[in-house]
Amino acid sequence: MMKAVIDGKTGLILGAHLYCAESYEIINLFKLAMDAGIPYTVLRDNIYTHPTMSEALNDLFAALN
Repeated sequence: MMKAVIDGKTGLILGAHLYCAESYEIINLFKLAMDAGIPYTVLRDNIYTHPTMSEALNDLFAALN
């Protein structure tokens, strides 16, 4: 299970909840994006190696406009 809180105006990631395998690796991506002011779209549109849990970020953010 992955959940992210996104600012609707800026697209910035405000927080995340990760309850999944390899969450200790994925949280680093969230932290980097939050510290650098990178919008969720960068994580959504990134190409991740397969098979990895970070691929789930494409699905997590896919439904957002």
